[in-house]
Amino acid sequence: MGKEFKGLLIAAGAFLLAIILLNLFTYSVREDETAVVKRFGKIDRVVVDANEAESVRATFASRGLDINVLTKKGLNFCIPFMDDVKTFNAKSMTYTSETATINTFDSRRIDLSMFAQYRVVNPALFDMTLGTLSNGNRLMDDRVYPAVIQTANTLRFNEFFDTTRVTTAISANMDTLNTVLVETFGVRIIDIGIYRKNFPQANIESIEQKMVQEIQKESEKLIAEGDSQLKQSKAETDRIRKETIAVATETAASIKAEADAEAVRIFEDAISADLEFYRFINRMQAFSELEDTTVFLDPENDFIGYLGGAK
Repeated sequence: MGKEFKGLLIAAGAFLLAIILLNLFTYSVREDETAVVKRFGKIDRVVVDANEAESVRATFASRGLDINVLTKKGLNFCIPFMDDVKTFNAKSMTYTSETATINTFDSRRIDLSMFAQYRVVNPALFDMTLGTLSNGNRLMDDRVYPAVIQTANTLRFNEFFDTTRVTTAISANMDTLNTVLVETFGVRIIDIGIYRKNFPQANIESIEQKMVQEIQKESEKLIAEGDSQLKQSKAETDRIRKETIAVATETAASIKAEADAEAVRIFEDAISADLEFYRFINRMQAFSELEDTTVFLDPENDFIGYLGGAK
């Protein structure tokens, strides 16, 4: 019984020792983290996202830093008491600025606050320059917010009604900002824009007037477009009607011409078949028109012969 208990103690001790050694000789980096490994206080290697590895290596090379760049996350090995591991959140973090009153290009006043989403892409530079996420937010205050305000100052008051125009103007500076932020501080802006805009009370009347003008302008535009479409529709209908009448008239004329030609042909065929009968018919028609008239005929007249059956 004592031997069994002793064996259990040894097994438990060995398991505990294995856990301690595992913790001493390994470190873990989650998928949503980056890490810096320092050896004797000097940065030896970093663990970054695979899609940022080339950019991080290029930054280290430009600075002459001999730091290994790893992309393998999960369990990694380290040397106890020599290596110190520090991890940073690699998920997108949201920064929101304080509200400030700015002057537009046409000297109007607007209260603006902006937002930015950023994340740590180079933990070595972030650790050397900022160190904490609160300092990251201060970086947004010092570097990003002034750039947004400077861009907003170039926009006219009316342009702030167009969300797409404002977003496009502000986002145009994102690449320039990222060039400095990534290479100097190890952070990258993912998204940037206006979080909230308020118009001072003095501008409310101007805003209402502007809205009325915009509505009237849009209404006039729609009416003009409707009139234009109506005219085009009428013109198209008239054109089709004229074309239809012209085609029908041409077809009718063609049919009539063919019918007249056929009638003439039949008439000519009838005449050529029995010329004497044709003459008889003409005479009968002539006599039928002599109503209440006495006609004296010569006994030798051909008509007397027809009546008498001589011919």
